[in-house]
Amino acid sequence: MKRPMPRLLSRYLFGDLIPSFGVGLLAFTLVLLLEKVMRIVEWIVRKGVSVTEVLKIFGCLLPNFFVFTLPTALLLSVLLTFSRIQSDNEMYALKACGVSLYRLLPPVYAFGAFVTAVSLFLTGWAGPYAARTFQSMFYSMATQNIFVGLKERVFFDSLPGFVFYVESVLPEQNEIKGVFIADQNLADRPIYYFAEEGRIHGNPETGIITVVLKNGTIHHLERSRGVYQLVHFDTYRVKVNVGAMLASHTGKGQKRHMEGMTLPELRRKIRQGAATEQKARKLRLHYDRRLALPFAALVFCTLGVPLALLSQQAGRYTGFSLSIVVMLLYFVLMQAGSGLTFGGTIPAFVGAWFPNLILGAMGIYLTWKKAEEKPSRILEAYAQFTRDLQIAVHRRFGGSP
Repeated sequence: MKRPMPRLLSRYLFGDLIPSFGVGLLAFTLVLLLEKVMRIVEWIVRKGVSVTEVLKIFGCLLPNFFVFTLPTALLLSVLLTFSRIQSDNEMYALKACGVSLYRLLPPVYAFGAFVTAVSLFLTGWAGPYAARTFQSMFYSMATQNIFVGLKERVFFDSLPGFVFYVESVLPEQNEIKGVFIADQNLADRPIYYFAEEGRIHGNPETGIITVVLKNGTIHHLERSRGVYQLVHFDTYRVKVNVGAMLASHTGKGQKRHMEGMTLPELRRKIRQGAATEQKARKLRLHYDRRLALPFAALVFCTLGVPLALLSQQAGRYTGFSLSIVVMLLYFVLMQAGSGLTFGGTIPAFVGAWFPNLILGAMGIYLTWKKAEEKPSRILEAYAQFTRDLQIAVHRRFGGSP
């Protein structure tokens, strides 16, 4: 009769872990999508891109978001599951049956190992592929849908550093008539193009828009030297590098390039060497962080169980609030590790694994304290504070705690 107990416990825990994990994953992913994509959606809407293309962009963004939301959802799931067990006094019943805290951990770590494996696949292969696909789609829409933004006799300034004005637009033939282009990327040396007509060609692979102008003039002014140049042409090509402008506009050109590399590609890049030591550190830190982030799931399993069992009075409310605190602490430690790495204080490997090492050690210590039923004054004080705050809120707004 005793042999089925581990299997029964596993099924019982999975029954709580999986639903709350799904809800947490959905909630955290939606938050990240709203935060990260708002500016892109605004740009896309202005261009009139179809809903299908917008959904494809969201699909390309999801793998890289899941790298963060999967461990976060697991942490919330563990905290809510064990907070409920604690608040319903089920831990006392389990202890009375001879089930220690350590016997509850294997199902949690099995679930954590699964999340780690999925996250590792996302950071190593699926994420970079999605990043490259997103970049290609973004360039494609920027180059192919410029006609949607161009309106007759209306100035078009959505491309940084350029202003377009056309008398008439013929999207079917890729033609524009009565063209004016202002290149203001160099403030002291603006260039102005006037042409009777032109054609627009886009290259989604490179993100370059080429405007072929015919029968026009170029006006070039150098204010510092007081020089004005006028050039007549039969055919002239104006190239607009949307990819370069995107990188300079976001300030993350190199990061975007690294995000598009798989782990083997990053490893080869590191072996080839970098131009400066700072760039070499950035490459190594990015590679090691790709490996470290998936294992945050196992760290959160280790830390989440004892934190959820803070006290029988705090219950699930302490567990929920702690999920926010732990995530903030993890990202603070991540930034600290990056700063120490770029400062040359610690190697890139240690900087990338810094939050995992700190929180993992803390989780092991707290798990031992809780399993041995040794008090932790700081955590108990936090649990009591959360409970008191909960009671005060219910008294203020009505209801029972």
